[in-house]
Amino acid sequence: MDMAVDIGMGFSEDERARVGGLYWEAFRRKLSPAFAEDGAGREFITAAMRPDRVIAARVEGTVTGVCGVHHGGRGAFDPAWSEMTTRLGAVGAVRALLALTPLHRRAPEGVLVLDGICVAQDHRGRGIGSLLLEAADSYALRHGLSAVELSVVDTNPRAEALYRRRGFTPVGSASLGFLSGLYGFGSSTALRRLPDGERAE
Repeated sequence: MDMAVDIGMGFSEDERARVGGLYWEAFRRKLSPAFAEDGAGREFITAAMRPDRVIAARVEGTVTGVCGVHHGGRGAFDPAWSEMTTRLGAVGAVRALLALTPLHRRAPEGVLVLDGICVAQDHRGRGIGSLLLEAADSYALRHGLSAVELSVVDTNPRAEALYRRRGFTPVGSASLGFLSGLYGFGSSTALRRLPDGERAE
């Protein structure tokens, strides 16, 4: 790697728009059905991101990668119902709730579930994703969690192959059935591994 990457927990309010923008662009296809139009979706996602559930990668002070974590019943994007109704109105909040519910994954006991990993397009292929995964391992170890889990959709086989090479193994799958056309993928596979500190050399 030919650049210095700083990995840390959380983000400042000045960085919120950047973090939300990266998250929205990476996951827009499956999140957009929850919103009447893209601008509203991006704005809502950005406002609802939780700094205490986001690991950020920075290059020269600019956020270039994000890894959300789901722990203690809260995830990176985890708005309250009152926040949804305030920002989207009653009808919009119901739409968002109905559209987002099929995407929700409950974290198994003792497992850190990753709420999505994304890297800015102009910084991909430079190992930032790997550094974020290592930071997630460290987070899991600090909080006494026994495994790290993520999910990958069936339209992204390259990502699944990459995670498998890095020690993740399948532990389950879920199908969207007739909803696949709405979200842009048909099924997802849950992959899990022990944190780096607990794996045999």
